[in-house]
Amino acid sequence: MTLTLLDLYNTAATQEWSMYDNDAESDEEFEKSLVLALNKATQEILYSYPFKFRERTHIILTVPNINSYDIPSGIIQKNIFGKYLVKLGSDYLKFVKDFSSIEEKSGIPSEFYIKNDKIIFNPIPNEKSIITIEYITLAIGENASGEEIYALKNDSDTISIPPHLEELLKNAIITRTMLNSIASEGDENYSAYKKQSETAYRLLMKYSKGVGQDKAIKF
Repeated sequence: MTLTLLDLYNTAATQEWSMYDNDAESDEEFEKSLVLALNKATQEILYSYPFKFRERTHIILTVPNINSYDIPSGIIQKNIFGKYLVKLGSDYLKFVKDFSSIEEKSGIPSEFYIKNDKIIFNPIPNEKSIITIEYITLAIGENASGEEIYALKNDSDTISIPPHLEELLKNAIITRTMLNSIASEGDENYSAYKKQSETAYRLLMKYSKGVGQDKAIKF
């Protein structure tokens, strides 16, 4: 199964108090308010925790005399010692927070800083090399063309997640969507969806941690 916006939409529309039709066949039949609610729930969940399935590797091929490159759209990871996972070979590049007085020179990069949407290396590369950046992506999925997307818009848009976690994420998104859509905590449906939402989120957290983790679910 591939988790698509169409699937999420129709599943949300089947909820017992939903006001939407649950037989949509394309995005032309979507109600904008439900799509917005699904996106809000999806982003709340995926951005709430550095899930392993959101980890990516960005590769930069340096060119001599060029020190500015596009930065990946995400959060650069750190290791347990606090070093950013920006590496040339096996060597970590040092992050420079205050680059206002940095002395630029030519050589093998040993440090970097961020300026706007660019990552700047120093010394300025004097030869071709490969620099890798480990990061947590902000993209939530892909469109039909395989391009990264940051919001679900079209019926065929998919969420990037391993197959064994698709149903868990789907349940978490649907229950969070319903919970967010209830205006009052006094509503008779609120407590039920709150419990379902919390349970679905804990299950997703538990099983997304990977092999070697305790799989016992405690409530």
